[in-house]
Amino acid sequence: ENDDLKEQVASLEERLNRTALEQSELEKLRKLYDMDQSYDTYEKAAANVVGKDASNWFDTFIIDKGSNAGIEIGNNVIADGGLVGIVTDVGSNYAKVRSIIDDASKVSGMVSTTEDNLTVSGNIKTTSDNCIVSGSLKSMNERQQLEITDLKDSDDQVKAGDQIVTSNISDRYLPGIPIGYITDITQDSSSLTKTGYLATIVDFEHLD
Repeated sequence: ENDDLKEQVASLEERLNRTALEQSELEKLRKLYDMDQSYDTYEKAAANVVGKDASNWFDTFIIDKGSNAGIEIGNNVIADGGLVGIVTDVGSNYAKVRSIIDDASKVSGMVSTTEDNLTVSGNIKTTSDNCIVSGSLKSMNERQQLEITDLKDSDDQVKAGDQIVTSNISDRYLPGIPIGYITDITQDSSSLTKTGYLATIVDFEHLD
């Protein structure tokens, strides 16, 4: 009887684990669907991360789609509803991505406000306040944030909590893709620009 009970417990635990995995997969699919709807005007291809370096961060990584799926160098990469990075190398069945946290990355951004959830196809209200979001693994290790520089706050209204999106004057990134939220901001000594920090929307420790 004890052996039978042990078998029942083992069977139930297996079913619970399987249900938990299915629930997790369903949640991922829901998030992907929501993101797909947010960027409904753009042609997209879904991909899985299949390789990365030894770092804790996904600063550069490999995905399982390449030229056979229409992927090209310069394509923008999104996840979690925000900007991940850009494709830098392409093979027939793979592509290499450099994320915005990589030391070599610089993204032209702008401050954005909206009444509802920000989407590229939705009602976006942007200011003329442009800035540069610089990749830095050191900054990510020290405070899990990226530095914002050259912020031109013409009306002195930019504040912590404001969202930064890709600029409409960028020649590398599509406009209006969310990057993150300002956490700190200070006036530069020149009094012409401001510097601050940004918390990214994307979780660069757990991309899949």
